[in-house]
Amino acid sequence: MRQFHTLVEETVTEGGVTLPRVVRRVVVAAVVTNPWAGRAHVDDLSTFVRQSCPALARDVMARILPHHAGDDRVEAFGKAVVVGLAGEVEHGAALVHNPFFSDVVRSAVAGTSVIASTEARGEAGTTVHVPLCHVTSASTRSHYQGCAVSVPDAPHPDEIVVVVATSSAGRPMPRIGDRLTDPPFDPTPWRVPS
Repeated sequence: MRQFHTLVEETVTEGGVTLPRVVRRVVVAAVVTNPWAGRAHVDDLSTFVRQSCPALARDVMARILPHHAGDDRVEAFGKAVVVGLAGEVEHGAALVHNPFFSDVVRSAVAGTSVIASTEARGEAGTTVHVPLCHVTSASTRSHYQGCAVSVPDAPHPDEIVVVVATSSAGRPMPRIGDRLTDPPFDPTPWRVPS
C-alpha cells in the first residue's frame, strides 16, 4: 500500500432546487503494488487474492464508512481499478472481482447486489469512470450513477489503483421511472431482422 486518496462530494442543490437531504458521495482510491507486474504470464492469481483482498477491502471501507455516519447510510456502490502499464488488466480485475474483496465491501454496507465495476490500464493520472448501482436492488434505476476518478501520481507502471465509490442516495431528483414499475414495452418494431 503506497497511498489512499479520499474524496467526499456533497450535493446540496441540483438544477436550482434545494434537495430534501444532502447527497453524499464518498470515493476511496487505494494505490497498491501490483504483485504480478513485469513478470511472465502467471496462470493462477487466486492465492494472492485470497490472502490479500479481505484486508484491502477492509482498509478501503474503514475510510469510507465514517463519512456515512448516522442516518446517512450507503444506498449505492461501485468499484474500479486502473492498472499500471507494466501489468495486465486481469491483474486489477483479480483484486476486485472476487468474494474476498467484494463480499467485504457488500457486508460493510449491508448490500446484496452485484457491485457495478470497470477496469482500465494506463499511466499515472488515468481517469476511470466508476459505475454505481443500488446496494440491494440493482434494478433500481434512480441509483444508476457514476463518478470519474484519477490519482495524479498513480498508478506507477508496477501499481494498481483500486477504487470503491459509495453514495447516500440515488441521483438528485431522479425522474425517469424504474424498470420494475415501467409499463410493458413491446420491442418488436425495433428488433434487428435476423
